[in-house]
Amino acid sequence: MTITRYSLPFLLFLFITGCSGAVKLNYKPGQIPDTSKATKPLTIILKPYIDSRGDVAPNYVGKIESTVTDMHADKIILEKDVAISVNEAIKTHLTSAGFIVTIPSSPPLEGGEGGGQADIIMSGEIKKFRLDIKGRDEIEIEIESRLISGKTGKGIWEGVITEKEDRFAGVSGNSKKTINSYISKTLAKVINKTIIEINKNFGKAGTASAEETPIPEGAGRISIKTEPPRSKIYIGDIYFGLSPLSVDIESGIYDVTVKLESFKEKKEKVSIRKGQKTELEMNMEKE
Repeated sequence: MTITRYSLPFLLFLFITGCSGAVKLNYKPGQIPDTSKATKPLTIILKPYIDSRGDVAPNYVGKIESTVTDMHADKIILEKDVAISVNEAIKTHLTSAGFIVTIPSSPPLEGGEGGGQADIIMSGEIKKFRLDIKGRDEIEIEIESRLISGKTGKGIWEGVITEKEDRFAGVSGNSKKTINSYISKTLAKVINKTIIEINKNFGKAGTASAEETPIPEGAGRISIKTEPPRSKIYIGDIYFGLSPLSVDIESGIYDVTVKLESFKEKKEKVSIRKGQKTELEMNMEKE
């Protein structure tokens, strides 16, 4: 049997390296409140959130001025950049809350950035992401989010959510595990509040606002519903988005084509009259 002997300096190096290493953020959404669950199975294109904290290292979180049992360092750094960690957390949280999350396509989808296939395009900035370990730990996470309709390209909501608090870590003090947990819980509060805004403002992403606006001069309006919904709508050779859909278009006669995977393609010839609304309902048939 071969016995490997290590020198004392080498063992000390391993110990110090393990105790001063970066914190791995194992984000878990926890129990999601009903108010922060998807009220509809919305599709969200999640664009990368940008770290705009200023002159700090991309993986820097805060200072250590009090004992952390398994770390010998004067600062908290994450294994991954803060922006990467936050983007992964948001995607995990939205999915757990019942949303369908995708990333931007390259090149952009037909019909614009959302291609009409997403309900919401979501992006934002990380303005503050700080945890200082001391007598009373202080944490502050501030994230700005922007919601844009994937169908119309119009803004839905833009706002900043901030969570700032402090705590006494207890007699046993902090560890990498408690640091990870504190960051995760605080970040989850920010994301939950952002989802509340998604649910409150989603109506602005749909077609209801188009129904309420006056029809432009010289145009007509066509409202298309399909069963099942979320079928692809083409007017002439142009893709307009997913059903249900309301579009203002120059008067005339058009071919409307509806496509949906596993269903037969359907076509209708429709007359769009000036200043008038035309309604079209189409029931798809299985192939």
